[in-house]
Amino acid sequence: MKPAGKGILIFLPILLMSSMLIAPCFAQVDVKYTPSGTMIRNPERGFYTELTSEAERGLLTPQELAMCKAKGQTLIMRMYYLSSFRSLPLSDVELNIVKNDFQVIRAAGMKCIPRFAYSHNIGQQDAPLNIVMGHIAQLKPIIRANADVIAAMQAGFIGAWGEMHSSTNGLDSVTNMRKILFEILKMLPPERMVQVRTPHYKREIFNRQAPIAKSEAFNESMYSRVGHHNDCFLANWDDYGTYTDTTEETAFLSEECRYVPMGGETCNPSSFAECANTIKQMEKLHWSFLNSGYHPGVLKGWRGENCFDVITKRLGYRFELLSGRFDDALRPGNGFHYAIRLTNTGFAALFNPRDVELVIEHRASKARWAVKLPDDPRFWEPGDTLSLAGEAGLPDDMPGGACSVYLNLPDPESRLHFRPDYAVQFANDNTWVQESGYNDLKFTLNVRTGYAGKMYTGLYYFQPLTVPAETDTPNSEGNQ
Repeated sequence: MKPAGKGILIFLPILLMSSMLIAPCFAQVDVKYTPSGTMIRNPERGFYTELTSEAERGLLTPQELAMCKAKGQTLIMRMYYLSSFRSLPLSDVELNIVKNDFQVIRAAGMKCIPRFAYSHNIGQQDAPLNIVMGHIAQLKPIIRANADVIAAMQAGFIGAWGEMHSSTNGLDSVTNMRKILFEILKMLPPERMVQVRTPHYKREIFNRQAPIAKSEAFNESMYSRVGHHNDCFLANWDDYGTYTDTTEETAFLSEECRYVPMGGETCNPSSFAECANTIKQMEKLHWSFLNSGYHPGVLKGWRGENCFDVITKRLGYRFELLSGRFDDALRPGNGFHYAIRLTNTGFAALFNPRDVELVIEHRASKARWAVKLPDDPRFWEPGDTLSLAGEAGLPDDMPGGACSVYLNLPDPESRLHFRPDYAVQFANDNTWVQESGYNDLKFTLNVRTGYAGKMYTGLYYFQPLTVPAETDTPNSEGNQ
């Protein structure tokens, strides 16, 4: 079996060298792409709906998620209040509610941000440490089995609303916060992240002041897996105690949240929530997702000032194809050269792993071949203009004829990989193929069995693409 494909990530200043990197042996075609102003429903980003489950009540329904999808959302926040279990193990009824919820979320083609808590308000009881640890142990197999449909998990469990403050059992001490957070991180697979309520909580727990460096981003260490949620965003200068030193800590978050998720909700209308400052802060702090239901006054203000649509488009990542250069006539066994320029106009980058693939489809037979590129789109940061450039070999037995070529950013998890709802749509006109979740690169590759040319002898080849039966789901509604 020949291995999967190769690509090189280069930045714009080096782009002029691309003609040397991929010196054309065959005819090539240049393609320009048109940006789209559409609000795109892409995974793991955007506005979310908070849906709450009380102890042994509040089973999630397909109808609730259909309403979320109708609003263009791909995320929910799932809030579990465990007030009946402050001194007891979780019941089978409660555990089955959590299991059911993940089944419903997966069937809907969505993801969730789960949080568990015991207290609805300051002054209400949470649970002792031994109970919390027991509950985490009970939840671990369910969370592990369904981590593919968890965008990020919020630490929870401690104090009012699970926001890691106001604990009646001393859970908000640094020692206990550390124990609980580390146990939650162990509950999840190493590629999934956990959000904490304030930057100083993370710094105290890890006894470290420096933000994540690019060199350690996504290395699966505990520190690299802890992001942030702000549930009083834009309320006032310090967001009602979110910051102990607003200037210094927002500078910390500006660096840190290049590689970990930032999300949450607004708290109340204020001058800080006016559009100009909102956009500035979302850009600075790299916001990926936001509660669509709270605070209604803030959301109404954004609509009145005409920035709500801008926020909707730019929350998280927003990738846009700019141009491409491709071989357009090859024989089987030749190397296919590509150079694709793209940009990210969102507030943030991806924070979970994601594959980057080129897919070739033979138009007559509908046979497909794919090559996985080594590029990591989690480093496609806001404002960057980048290029994917490289070469991959065509199969020796590929039939002749006209082919379409696609760029595909699927979810790497096996149960989601072939589902269009979990693929990334680029913000361009007439490129999205909703039946497959591919982005059409808008040119024809002509494979000619009698064509002359040097045979590819590299390491990276397109491989036949077959959709496994267990993930061969009905066509989705697409991401728009």
